[in-house]
Formats: sequence, structure tokens, C-alpha cells
Amino acid sequence: MSSPEGSPFRPSFSLSATALTQLLASFACFLGAFVLPIQFPEFGPLSQQVLLILAVITLLLGSGNVLFGRRLSRLLTRVGKRSRVVIPREGVVYLAIMLTLAVGALLGHRNMPLLVFGMMAGPFVLNGWIVYVMLKNVSLARRVPRHAMVGEFVVVEIEVTNGKRVLASHLLEVRDRVSGGELSRGSRDEEGTVTFLRIPAHDSRTGRYQLRFATRGQYLLGPMRVSSRFPLGIGERGQIDSQTSQLVVHPQVGTLLPAWQRQQKELSEASQRTQLRMGLFDDEFHRIREFRPGDNPRSIHWKSTAKRGQLMIREYQQNRHADSLVVLDLPRSSAWSHEAIEMAVSLAATICVDQTKSSSGGYYVLAMAAQESRLVSSRSPGAFREEALDALATCQPSAMANLEDVFTMVVAEHALHDERIILITPRPADAADVLAKVSRESGFERLDLASHTSIVEASLSAMAAVIELPDEAGDDRQSPPPLTQHGDNGSARSATADNAAGLMMEEAV
Repeated sequence: MSSPEGSPFRPSFSLSATALTQLLASFACFLGAFVLPIQFPEFGPLSQQVLLILAVITLLLGSGNVLFGRRLSRLLTRVGKRSRVVIPREGVVYLAIMLTLAVGALLGHRNMPLLVFGMMAGPFVLNGWIVYVMLKNVSLARRVPRHAMVGEFVVVEIEVTNGKRVLASHLLEVRDRVSGGELSRGSRDEEGTVTFLRIPAHDSRTGRYQLRFATRGQYLLGPMRVSSRFPLGIGERGQIDSQTSQLVVHPQVGTLLPAWQRQQKELSEASQRTQLRMGLFDDEFHRIREFRPGDNPRSIHWKSTAKRGQLMIREYQQNRHADSLVVLDLPRSSAWSHEAIEMAVSLAATICVDQTKSSSGGYYVLAMAAQESRLVSSRSPGAFREEALDALATCQPSAMANLEDVFTMVVAEHALHDERIILITPRPADAADVLAKVSRESGFERLDLASHTSIVEASLSAMAAVIELPDEAGDDRQSPPPLTQHGDNGSARSATADNAAGLMMEEAV
């Protein structure tokens, strides 16, 4: 999904105080141009033309602000203007009544409607001053985890601090934009909303809303907008806090089926060798020790043997060995469904997580042939798990996915012996040819990738025999469970996003 900045330039209706002032000025100019000549015959044609020109100019400016005010506000935010006054629907009705009274008083030459107009103008101006005070010296902070997983709820905390010395802030509403990934298939991003009823002077309050993601990817939270309509609700002032946070949503992790795990264990045990790993594939000299039955005679160190009077051999230590390697192939194909792609990514994630729990290898390896080919490896199980899931969260299929280059990179980076390679690909026949070709061109006589590779066809039926994913709770996605109270005497309310994410918001006091 493209970001809002990349979407087509289309109208987004909003009535700001500036737009309303321009429209009222245009109406007043039109009214003056046609009413004043009737009331005052000395009013000349030139003055009427000037009023008409001013009316047209202010009408165009006001209409542009109404149609494209949101875009203009975003541009002004980028250059440093972060405050904006908006007239809500209630305020528009209020002003329409005031305007009707004013026009009636002028046309009917009556003082009572004009007096009521003046009495209504006072509260409107007072409300504008109060909403300005409510947001003065108010600052925002967001706390959100760096990672999440598809299908799980993520709690986002919004902390509002009132820096005023005396006055409390009332009825503050914070809207936090959530964009990126596949959050929304429509034209608008989602927003998390938290309402704060009262924040005392020199104090802070924390509110929370929840997110639930249905697709993996990288999401952006922010900017935040805090606004207030207190006390009458006929005028609203808002200001933008431009701070943003990134949230990486990992693919869903399931459970490997026992039958497939037993099969892989048997294949791994059958391919293991009893002799020490040394010779061509060893990459670091370890020590010289006594010869033992079963050792390779070609590794005898004759100089040490002559000095000690007994057979001595070189022993090598392979520091880049992994018991299993996971390779994910993501070519773009019209015959490969989106569901199968996501299940293949989840399968790779599940194997990587399971590998860090059960493998005794010194290295954990994940390779991907995708839009951006990557090789993830680490000695630390925790570091590998996090890095691999981050890479799988953002990988995308590509017509340029080159499986041969990925295997060439794996062979160049890691000395392979009896490791099990688990290849997840929608093109198993082509993958077998690639394995044979890379084995021939590697330069290692004993390297046979095909005999050590388990190819999992990335079709829904084939992967269903390998992995079991958690059941999708469709009803829960449409109606998220109530948000747990988190203090601040908050009362929970919920809202629902579209088919890609659910949001829940909390009112905090």
C-alpha cells in the first residue's frame, strides 16, 4: 500500500477556522455588493465591482481550504507550523444561526436579532480562547514495542504531560496515525484514539489503545495530533506532534508437525559422519594431537611425529558449521497465491524459531531469494531469531529472485558437510537443477547439495503436512475483546479497523 504522500491528490474535506473566515468574508462581500446599493443609492458601481472581486477571491481561497485543507496542513506541519484551528459540525451550525440573525437584522432593520447575534458571538470567542489555553504547554510521548507478531494484540501507550503552572487541561483527544505495510487496503490510514478527560497542572496521564495486525510488514506510528473542544464544542484547536515510531510485525509462527520433524531427524542422523571435520572443508587450525584409530592418515604432521616419536596429526576446528540451514525461495508467479506465499514465510519463520531451540550447531543460517536476497547468520540463538524474523517480516516476492545466486552465496560463506538444508520453494523441479549446478561449480569434490537438501514445495497442501498454524479467529478480529483497565480510571471503548488490522482505544481520566 502506498503512503498517503504517494496517493493521488484528491480532495479531503475539512472546515478550518481559516476556511470559514474566508467563506464568511466572501459572503459578506457578496451581500454588501448587492444590498448596499439598495440601502444607499450613492453607493457607486466601482465600489460594487471591487466588492465582487474580493468576494470571488475569498470564495476561491475558502473553497480551496475546504477541499484541500488537510493536505495543506500536512505541508505546513513539515515546515514547522504545528497548530491548526478547525470548526466542527456543531460550530458550523452555531455560526450559521449567528449569520442568519445578522442578515435578518440588517435586512429587517431590527435591533433584537442583532443583540442576540452579539450575545452568541461572545461564547464563540470565549470558546476559541479556552481551547487555545487547553493545548498550551502540552507535550506527548509514545511507548510501543519494537516487534509484534501477526494476530497478536499490541498495546500502545500515549502519555500526555500538562506543563502549565496553574490550569488543568480538559477533554484532550489524541489521534495516533498508523500506516505502512498492509494495514489498510483503502485510501486512508487508521488512527488510534485516546481521550483524556482531565490532566492537572504539572502532571501527566497515560492512556492506551490496542493494535492487531493481520499482515506482516513494517508499520509507522505517528505523527500524533492532540486536540480539544472544551468547553462548548463549537471550536476545536489541534496541534501536531511529529514524533514517529517504527513497529515490525513478524510473520505468524506455527508448530511443526511431529511426523515431519521425525523425518528430518532421521535424515540428519543418516547423513552425519563419525570422523572429525577436517581437511578441505575445515577453516581454522585447532591443535596437534596424538593419532587415534579412524583418523585420516593424510592429516599426519610428520615433523611433530619425528620429534615425539609417535604419530601426531593436525586437528581443525570448523567455526562456521550449522546443523541445518533454511532457504526460502520467493519468486513472483501468477500461479502462486498470496495465501501460499504467506504460509511459506510462516513456515520459514517457524523452522528458524524451532532451530534455535533444538539445534546444536555453532551457526544458525537463513537465506532468502526474494526482492532483496539476504543471508542471515549468527552464533547467538536470540540474535538470530530476532534478525531472521525481522528479515522475513519485510521480504517480498520478486520475478528477479535468483536461487542459484543464493546457494552460491551460502556455499561461499559456510563450509558444508552433513548439514541439512531445508529449501522452501514453489518450483521444486528448477530447484533440483540449481542444487546440482551449484554443487558442480563449487569446486568442492565432496559437495553434494541435493543429497543434503529437503525440498518443501510451497503449495498449501504440501506445507499443510509440515506446519500447523494457529486458527484464525475471524470473529475476534471483527470484535476485539474488551481492553483491560490500565489505571487512570479509564473506561474502555473499542473500534474496528478493516480486514487488515483492528484497533482498540481507551478513554483515560
